[in-house]
Amino acid sequence: MRDAIGGHGNIQKQDETSMGLGLKAALLLTFVCMLWGLNAVAIKVSNREIAPVLAAAIRSVIAGFFLMVWMRFKGMSLFSGNILDGVAVGALFGVEFAFLYTSLIYTTVSSSWILLYTAPFFTAAGAHLFLEGDRLSRAKGGGLLLAFIGVVILLSGPNGSTPQGYILGDLCALGAAVLWAATTIYIKRRLVGKVTYYHTLFYQTIFSIPLLFLASFFLGENLPSNVSVMSMLSLIYQSVIVAFLSYLLWFYLVHLYPVSGISAFSFLTPVFATIAGVVLLGEPLGLRLAVSLVLVSVGIYVVHRAV
Repeated sequence: MRDAIGGHGNIQKQDETSMGLGLKAALLLTFVCMLWGLNAVAIKVSNREIAPVLAAAIRSVIAGFFLMVWMRFKGMSLFSGNILDGVAVGALFGVEFAFLYTSLIYTTVSSSWILLYTAPFFTAAGAHLFLEGDRLSRAKGGGLLLAFIGVVILLSGPNGSTPQGYILGDLCALGAAVLWAATTIYIKRRLVGKVTYYHTLFYQTIFSIPLLFLASFFLGENLPSNVSVMSMLSLIYQSVIVAFLSYLLWFYLVHLYPVSGISAFSFLTPVFATIAGVVLLGEPLGLRLAVSLVLVSVGIYVVHRAV
C-alpha cells in the first residue's frame, strides 16, 4: 500500500479517475468483501451479548487506537488539514450505522440488507453528477442492476410475518444506503488528493465515535452484563480486521479508482456472508446462493469492463 503514499505520508500526484480497475484492485476488493462477509457472522455472534450500536462504537474506539498507533509509528501526523471535512465524514458514517441498526428494530434483516445494497446505485448516480470522469453508462448501469438482482434473489427467501412498522425500518435502511454512498462521494470529492487514505479512515473513525455512543444511548441499549470469550473474539475481529485493516484497504482503493467501479464489488459481501453462515454457523445452503453468485459475478464483470 506504500505505492500511493511516500515514506512519511506525502500524497502522490496521479489521475485517479482515469485509472481502470486492474487485477490487483479486483483481488483486493474481493478480499475486502470477503472480510466484510465474515464480519456479518462476527456481528451475529457479538449481538447475542453486546448491543449492536454500542458494539459499533467500541469497534471504532479500538480501530481508532490501532490506526493512531500505526500512524505515529510511521511518523505521520494524526490531523493533516481538512478537519471540518473529516468531521462531516465521521458524522455521515455514524448516522449511517444509526440508521442501519434502527432499521433492524422495525423490519426484517433481509429487507435491511437488500435496501442497504442499493448503495452502489446511489454511488454511481452521485459519481455521475459530482465527480469528473466517472460517468454512468448503460453497460455500467446494467451490470449494477444484474448484481443487485442477484442480491435480492439471495436475501428474499421466506421471512415469516412482516414486522409492525416495517415501512419506517425500510426507510431507515434506505437512508443508510444513501448515507454510505454520500460518504464515498464526499470523500472522493473533498479529501482525495488533499489527505492520505490513513487520514480519511482516521477522521471517519474518530469523529464517528461520539455519534455512535449517542445513538446507542437514544436507542436504549444496555451495557453487557456478561461477555463470553467468543463475543470478545468476534468484536476484536470487527475492530482490528474489519474497521482497521479492511477499511484502510477500502480507502486506499477509494483514493485511487473510480468509485462507481469499486462500489459494485460490495455486492459480493452478502454472498460471502451467506457462504460464511453456511460454513461457520451451519445455516442451510440453497439454490438461491448459486444463482446469486453467478448474477453478482457477471454484474461485477460487466461494470468492471465498463469502467
